[in-house]
Amino acid sequence: MHSDKSDGKNSLDYFSFSWMMVIALCITICLNWPTMNSRFWNTFSQTWYHIACANTFAAVFLMITFTNIFTIYLDSKWLWEENLWKRLFFQILLGLMAPVLICYFFGWASFYFLKVNISSTRYIRNMSSLLVLICIMINLLHIVLYYIHKVPGWIKNDARNLKTDLAEHLYIPDGKGEKKIATETIAYIFIDTKTTYIQHHNGDRDVCFVALDNLYKNLDHALFFRANRTHIISKLAVEGYEKFADRSLSVKVLPKTKDNISVSRLKATLFIQWFRASF
Repeated sequence: MHSDKSDGKNSLDYFSFSWMMVIALCITICLNWPTMNSRFWNTFSQTWYHIACANTFAAVFLMITFTNIFTIYLDSKWLWEENLWKRLFFQILLGLMAPVLICYFFGWASFYFLKVNISSTRYIRNMSSLLVLICIMINLLHIVLYYIHKVPGWIKNDARNLKTDLAEHLYIPDGKGEKKIATETIAYIFIDTKTTYIQHHNGDRDVCFVALDNLYKNLDHALFFRANRTHIISKLAVEGYEKFADRSLSVKVLPKTKDNISVSRLKATLFIQWFRASF
């Protein structure tokens, strides 16, 4: 229904020519459907009815086209997420009022000069209000398409920014200052007798005076998993896991621990998804 433009802001073209034709045709059929008190099938065969439909189609197609053109122009000037109120003001002015006026005067002029009697259709009685309603719906559809196009990019950017913000090193107080520890060297972090330790893949171990919660906030959650209250484990350290009857897990890591690390049944599914996911 829409395609990306190759400009710097990666804006939308919204509706293609064929989609505008289809939408205009559907609206034309709805607007010119004969009323119940008219001779239903006889109305369809009348020349004036065909002219009315053609003029209605042309007017609605113009309205959709100009809404599309003005919206693309506004996308290049003011993005919704950057300047909401200014964009809303000009969207109403150019995206709504201008196309409605263009459509209204085209329809009025064409019907007037052709001297077509369309009193038996729904179009003429509520022309102004219907055009405004239709244009509002088209503008709302443009906004929906805009956000459908933008949201995936925002999510990717947020994920990229989050990954950039994650620490590649932990700075651990050592009593006299701080010690820098590369996160890629960490196998797991655990608490033993109220003391926090950082266990490295090579077997080295550091005492850490930082709470597990604060450490976990600065770690890449694709690489590290909070198994329980006392353990944060690296995916690179996990050898495998074992399931129990109560649906909890027992995780085996290297370097080995005295006892396997337990994962509750509430976290078991999350752990399996984390363990199988690539990073």
